[in-house]
Amino acid sequence: MTQKRWIVIGISTFIILMIGVSYAYWHVTKSQEETNQIASGCLDIELVSNSKEIKLENAYPILNSEGVKLSPYTFTITNTCSIFARYELTLNILLESTLKSQYIAAVLDQNDVKKLSEYEEAEPLTGYQESRILQSGFLASNESVTFDLRLWIDESVTIKDTEAMNRIFQGKIGVTATPSQYRTLADTILQNEYPSLSVEQAKNQIKSKPIPDFSKPAPFIEWQENPGTDIVTTVAIMPHPNKVGEYQGFTNIEQSYVGLSNAYTFDPETGKYTLTELFLVDPTTITDYDTKDYYFCSAGTWINADDMMNPYQNYENCSEIYKVTSVTKEDYEQTGLSGTSFQMIQYILIGNRYNQIEFESDRADKGLFMALDDDGESYYYRGSVSNNYVKFAEFYWRIIRLNGDGSIRLLYAGDSPTASGRELSLDKKRSAYNIQSNLPGYVGYKYGNSFDTYQNVIKNEQDSTIKTVLDNWYQKNIIEKGYHDRIADSIFCNDRELQSGDGVSTTQNTNFQTNQRLVEEKSPTFECHQEGDRFTVSEKKGNGSLTYPIGLITSDELQFAGMTNKYINKLSYVYSNEGYWSMSSGRFSISNGSVSMLYLTSNGYVSSNRCHYENGVRAVINLKPSAVIISGNGTVNNPFVVE
Repeated sequence: MTQKRWIVIGISTFIILMIGVSYAYWHVTKSQEETNQIASGCLDIELVSNSKEIKLENAYPILNSEGVKLSPYTFTITNTCSIFARYELTLNILLESTLKSQYIAAVLDQNDVKKLSEYEEAEPLTGYQESRILQSGFLASNESVTFDLRLWIDESVTIKDTEAMNRIFQGKIGVTATPSQYRTLADTILQNEYPSLSVEQAKNQIKSKPIPDFSKPAPFIEWQENPGTDIVTTVAIMPHPNKVGEYQGFTNIEQSYVGLSNAYTFDPETGKYTLTELFLVDPTTITDYDTKDYYFCSAGTWINADDMMNPYQNYENCSEIYKVTSVTKEDYEQTGLSGTSFQMIQYILIGNRYNQIEFESDRADKGLFMALDDDGESYYYRGSVSNNYVKFAEFYWRIIRLNGDGSIRLLYAGDSPTASGRELSLDKKRSAYNIQSNLPGYVGYKYGNSFDTYQNVIKNEQDSTIKTVLDNWYQKNIIEKGYHDRIADSIFCNDRELQSGDGVSTTQNTNFQTNQRLVEEKSPTFECHQEGDRFTVSEKKGNGSLTYPIGLITSDELQFAGMTNKYINKLSYVYSNEGYWSMSSGRFSISNGSVSMLYLTSNGYVSSNRCHYENGVRAVINLKPSAVIISGNGTVNNPFVVE
């Protein structure tokens, strides 16, 4: 049986056009103060108004960017019965309304702004001339969903629109509810993108979207420089000047100095700083910090596995810089991987930190898109999406994509819906990817017992450090708690395909294809080209090398989600204010004798880090295609709850 709920909104609009200027009076009211409720049998839907009527006086056509900031009309619908229900939310135009829907801009919650006439049309009931579907969805027993509706005169209305003169618009918000079965998470993901369409229609709409520009972040962000007023301390650990020539790689005294500059530039596209006139100096010898500007980005010293020093100065693409006000120094001892001690100097710089403020300038590159993976069509989330939260196995997750085999790929998001930073890492801990990084083969999620040839390196015989961490967590939190039967055995790609080098030698650089796609090509892929890199438990479609079906996100998936190696992006759903590992290979550099993995930095861009360093660990699992949700709409406060 179908149940209908109505809450009346009357919109009276009078537009006077004179000398090219539009003046209008809007008044939105509702005819009932009490809750509207009708019940029949078991199905019972409740609709409650949570805010006062919209009232806009002396209004006129405004930009959509301004319209979305208007105070909303807020209302809640609740399924108060014990069965699952499908609802359809409509705005129904009365027969006496004379202002056409094409002149009204409407937006529900944070969806895209559209003219009312652009919403899908439904069959109007008796007494109504037109009905538009604002949204449809599902409600479990006792589940509620709250909506914010904003209406205004569309920005396209001009003096030429004579049909908009002296008209009246009147309509009612309606809710239609019908009994429904529980639905699969996969179908709901697709229909959430296009609520009024079938699953196949939603797929076709998603596939018709243009391929995103992966050289830019999603959303595209405009940055504003933020010269800080807070006083902070940063350090630069450099070789001791008295030890010139005593350590490998430390051959001249300038390598012990720190790079400073009297000027900088700020890029509003990337959100990064560059020091433009770098000079090397012992910063404690400068005496005019109080009268002259000195800027610092970062500096330090790597010590590789062969006990070779690698002092560095960073002055380009800085996510933050410091206006130095004073410097002190002290002796410092640094220990290499072999246990050797090195005499260093620690420069302690005090000053104002400069960073950036972000403004989302383009949300078009947002939502679900389609790309092929090894199993077929994969539908992935990109940008600042806010409806891909899942609660499963007592933890929260973010949906990365629907895989080509129909399974749903999830990114670990902590044990609370508002987790951030270290809380997003398994057990709130960091881990090395591999405790060793002096050979190219250590990019392997698993690797061979022998490192003499590339084929032996990729034999997948030994577990990496991070695989052990993930397996232990899976055993404790998935298997022992009885959730294992809901996990799919889908491919995790630890791509070790070579772009240059041999993947074995320590006397030449090795660059892997994942790093090439990120830095040079800007062309991510879900396809995993080498059979040995397709990590699965079963050998049916992968290498059969996994103990448990758990892994990490790839750098390609980070790019698909809106991250790049160039632009800072703190708005994409994959961002965390603590860096975390991907499963993708970086490069082996002979200059520092180390191999690196790609990771997402805490500053919001993809970079590389040596395998033996510690970063956050955000697990990735795949739910079976049959996964059913019993409640939720995918938002942070109402995540999809898997049965």
